[in-house]
Amino acid sequence: MSSTCLGLFESQDKEYSFRQFLTEGSDSNDERRSRMKKLLYIAIENELTQRQRDCIRMKIIEGMTAEEVAAQLHLSTDTVYKHIRAGLKNLRKVTCYL
Repeated sequence: MSSTCLGLFESQDKEYSFRQFLTEGSDSNDERRSRMKKLLYIAIENELTQRQRDCIRMKIIEGMTAEEVAAQLHLSTDTVYKHIRAGLKNLRKVTCYL
């Protein structure tokens, strides 16, 4: 992945940095951040499967535990993590273009 790609996934705590990007608005360039968020949400909608969207939304954006997500979606915890990894991999491909 290119080092110029948003910096979303460069932190060791990848899920936190992704959630932080989507939820915090304390950036000095709010207009650009807002545009990037909109584009990222479009990418989430168009590039991910429904399961990947559900797992990422619940675990990363809403902050649920993997066990809570698994119980709600009737999946195993390992499957939740599998969907999250696959979804983030797909998003890494498109975030370079934001």
